Amino acid sequence: MNSESNKPNKYMVLLIVSLGTVLSGYVSSSLDIALSNIMNTFGFTMDNVTWVLLAYMIPYGATLPIMGKLGDQFGRKKMYILGCSVFTVATMMVGMAWSSTTVVLFRIIQGIGAGMFFPNAMALVSDAFPPSERGQALGMWGAFAAAGGVLGPIIGGYIVEYVSWRMLFSSIVPVAAIGIFLAIFVLQESEINGSGEKIDYLGGLLLVTSLSSLIIALNQGAKEGWTSLYILGLFAVMILSMTTFIYVESHIEYPLINLELFRNPTFTVANLVGFLTFMTLNGGLFLIPFFLRNILGYTPIKAGLSLFPLVGSLILLAPLGGKLADKVNAKTPTIIGMLILSIAMYSFRTMTEHTSYSFIALRLILMGTGLALTMSPLSNAVMATLPKDKTGVGSGVYNLFKNVGGSVGIAMMGTMLDQRQLFHKQIISTHVNTSSETAQQMITQIQGMLVHNGIPAEQAYAVALSSLKGLVTKQAAIMAYSDVFQITAGLAALGVIMAMMLKDNKKVPEAAANCETVIKSC
Repeated sequence: MNSESNKPNKYMVLLIVSLGTVLSGYVSSSLDIALSNIMNTFGFTMDNVTWVLLAYMIPYGATLPIMGKLGDQFGRKKMYILGCSVFTVATMMVGMAWSSTTVVLFRIIQGIGAGMFFPNAMALVSDAFPPSERGQALGMWGAFAAAGGVLGPIIGGYIVEYVSWRMLFSSIVPVAAIGIFLAIFVLQESEINGSGEKIDYLGGLLLVTSLSSLIIALNQGAKEGWTSLYILGLFAVMILSMTTFIYVESHIEYPLINLELFRNPTFTVANLVGFLTFMTLNGGLFLIPFFLRNILGYTPIKAGLSLFPLVGSLILLAPLGGKLADKVNAKTPTIIGMLILSIAMYSFRTMTEHTSYSFIALRLILMGTGLALTMSPLSNAVMATLPKDKTGVGSGVYNLFKNVGGSVGIAMMGTMLDQRQLFHKQIISTHVNTSSETAQQMITQIQGMLVHNGIPAEQAYAVALSSLKGLVTKQAAIMAYSDVFQITAGLAALGVIMAMMLKDNKKVPEAAANCETVIKSC
C-alpha cells in the first residue's frame, strides 16, 4: 500500500471518476433520442425495440452489488478501469452494429461494463476524501452522474439530427480513452480485502434472476397485461428467487451482500430514500420531455435544451448539499431537498398547452435544487455507515436501489399516464360528442372558417370533426399528466417522511465501527 504522501490529489480522483459516470449517464439517456433512428435502420418494431433499453438496464442494475464486492476483494481501481474499458469498447460497437441482434448483444456488454465501474467509482471518491469533506465530494460526483443523464438529450439531440445516430456512440471514445489513461496513471489502488473471502456465485445468480424478472415485468407489464400469465410468472420468479437469495445470504459463510449491514438504520433508510428519489427523478424526466414534445410541440433539440435549468441548478448546488451534510447532518438537507422536490413536481400539475417556458424553467430549477440537497447527503450517509473494506459492496447496494427505483418510476408513470388518459378521454367524450350542443357549435365554427377559406362543406365538416376529436384527446392527455405529476409529488413526500428517520452524522462513525464488529464476528 502506498504511503499517505504518495496519494493522488483528491480532486483529480474526483475529476477522473466523474468523467466516467458522466459518459455513462450521457450514453444511456441520449439513446432515447436515437431509438427511432435505430428502429428504422434495423427494422425494430415498437414491440421489440424495448429490448434495446432492457438489454442495458438488466445487466447494469442486477450486477451492481456483485461488482462492488469484486472491487472490495480485488481492488477498486482495477474494477473501475476494466469497467470503463468494457463500457467504451461496447459503446463503440453499438455504433458499428450491423444487425438488431448485435445491437442488443453490445448493449448487454455495455451494461455489464457500467455495472463494473459505477459502484467502484463511488467508493474511490469516498476513499480519496476525509470524512469531513466526503459529503461535498460525493455531492459533486452525484451531480455529474445525474447531469450526464440530462445532458444526453441536449447534446445527443444535435448529433442525431445533424450527423448520425452512430456518431452518438463513437463520439465518446476519445474522451473515454483520456479518462482511462488518467485512471491508470493517477488513481491509487484501494486497500484490498485480504480475508480470503470466496465469491458468492449462487447469491449473484439469484440476485440477477430476481432483479431481471422484476425489471422485465415492470417494462413489459403494460403491453402484455399485468394479469397475464407471462407477467404473473415473472413476478413469481422474482419473489421466489429473492426469498431464496435472502435465505442463502443469511446462512452462507461469505455472502455477496452481508444482510447485517441493513441492521444499521441509517444505511437502510438512506437506501429507501434513494429508491424514492430516483423513482421521482426518472418518473419526472420521463414525463416532462413527453409533455414538451406532445403537448407543447417542442422539437427534440428544443426539448433537450429546455432541461438545462435542471442540470445547471443541480451542478451548482450539489456542493451545498454535501457541505450541509458534512457540517450539520444528512437528515436536515435530505428532508429539505425532498420537500422542495415534492413541491416542484406538484407544481407541474397546472401545465397546459399554453404554458410558457419561464414557468417550466422555474420548476426545473426547483427540481434541481431539491435533488442537489438530497443526493449528496444520502450518498454520504450510506458511505459513512460502512467499514472501509465494505464501501464497494455498500455503494453497489445503494446504486442498485437507485437504479431499480428509477426503473420502477418509469414503468409506473408510463402505465399510469396511459390509464389516466383513457379514463379522462372517456369522461370528456360523454359530455363532448357529435350530438352535444357544445360539440355542434365547435364543429360549425371550424367548418365555417374552412368553408370561408375555399374548402368544400363536406370536406370541411370531416376536418372539423377530426379537429374536435384531436382536442378531446389532447385535453385528456393534459389531465392525465396532471394526475401523474401529483403521484410523483406524493412519492417525494413519502421520501420526506422516510428521511426523518435518518440518524445524525455525528453518530455514524460509532455505527460504522459497530457494523464492522458485527461483520467480523459473522
